[in-house]
Amino acid sequence: MTDTITPDMIEALVMGTLDDATAARVEAYLNENPDAADAIDTVFEEDSAIIEAIPTPSPIVVSAPPAPANTNRAPWGAIAASVVMLGLGLSGGWFARQSTETTPEVFAALVTEAVQAHSIYSVDPHRAVELSDEEVLVRWLSNRVGAQLSAPDLTAHGFTMIGGRLLSVTEGPAAQFMYEDEQGRRITLFAVRPAKPSTVMASFEFEEIDGENSFRWEDETLRYAVIGDLEREDLSKIASAVYQHLS
Repeated sequence: MTDTITPDMIEALVMGTLDDATAARVEAYLNENPDAADAIDTVFEEDSAIIEAIPTPSPIVVSAPPAPANTNRAPWGAIAASVVMLGLGLSGGWFARQSTETTPEVFAALVTEAVQAHSIYSVDPHRAVELSDEEVLVRWLSNRVGAQLSAPDLTAHGFTMIGGRLLSVTEGPAAQFMYEDEQGRRITLFAVRPAKPSTVMASFEFEEIDGENSFRWEDETLRYAVIGDLEREDLSKIASAVYQHLS
């Protein structure tokens, strides 16, 4: 089987153009051969513009949709207004941003894209993730995002990482790590490197969009969001654990 796995097939897997049977073979090969991640790097190094061309089942863009005919349905602008600050007392000294580098609108846009990606992939019973091998996944996504990433261990909170994927969003290549508990509930960790990294850490912010709760924050290198259909208190504990792992 290994003789039949070519760089073109790996590229097709990333592009989402393989049939299910072939995709399963390529995924199995990558999971069994961590060194094969180098082939993925080669594919993208030959044409870095391919990152921007990665398709998604539904566009992940940040723009307000046309006003709905049903006036009882809350518009996206009203949803964004639900942002509230949450003081978690985390070590490391969270504090509110005083700079204008990152506005509330930018944070809202980040969460909108992260939630859209979560909604698309977390419910997929067959191809929820592109890769499941943690070592291969972390190295691949780190190279694509342009910053060292890691997958926090959330087993103490009942969630196990099942894999992840590369996303193409307005700020560039982004990473999505997906976790699942014994009840089948899924949460995702979203990370993207902003065009202009901040020099001031932002405090945790909570937002609810279409039934999905989320926490978001930013450090000197990356912007993060943790999303899931969990109670706010439960998700806050997980977000806190993620932050502690990444800090």
